Amino acid sequence: MFKFEQVQKEWDMQLWAGRLLIFVAVGHLLLALASIIPHLALMAPEQLPGVTGVPWHPLHLDRQAAFWSSLGSFAGPQLLWGVWVTVASRAGQPLPRGTGMALLVLTVVQVTLVPLSGFWINLLPALLLLASENPSWAAPNQSRKA
Repeated sequence: MFKFEQVQKEWDMQLWAGRLLIFVAVGHLLLALASIIPHLALMAPEQLPGVTGVPWHPLHLDRQAAFWSSLGSFAGPQLLWGVWVTVASRAGQPLPRGTGMALLVLTVVQVTLVPLSGFWINLLPALLLLASENPSWAAPNQSRKA
């Protein structure tokens, strides 16, 4: 039997997952930009376009590291992902199946490659999305009663 309360809980989990994705992405961008902006004049003495120079050229590794840790990082797509999840949740639209698993797989790969990182934080929204896709995980007794 289909219950409104069950659907509401799924959307709440999606909403919180979206909010967490947005929070982590914005926090990452703010911290990264705060560390870069004071040194921007040294990094780009002539101009901003082309500031990173030739990709992976030894003379520009500091500029490239600054770019890839801020605007070129996963924070931008993660912010968009969080907005999409939040908007879909507020509109009552279900997410495509596999959204939570995709975030979980991505997070596991990131944590495996960089264990001492903030990637661990994304496990929570991934698990919330998985639970919203599989209501029996979130409330096993509810699915048995229906």
